[in-house]
Amino acid sequence: MLHPSRADCIAILSAASRMSEADSLLALDHTRLGLSRNAMVNAAVFLTERGCFSKYTFGASGFSVGALSLQGRMRLTQLADG
Repeated sequence: MLHPSRADCIAILSAASRMSEADSLLALDHTRLGLSRNAMVNAAVFLTERGCFSKYTFGASGFSVGALSLQGRMRLTQLADG
């Protein structure tokens, strides 16, 4: 697996950071995130493998993520700071 770009990770983490701790999931849409489909999936898999989301689903309907976990908030801060 290739390592996703910093910008791709920031786009997904930023979108998920607006989620509340409720049980809802955010369906990731590559066009809304400004990413190619492959870049979005690559970054989402990379981030889920590192425990950045409270929960996630991946299936035929696409990729959905929950709110950021502590690891996800720390990674977003780290990436945003440069």
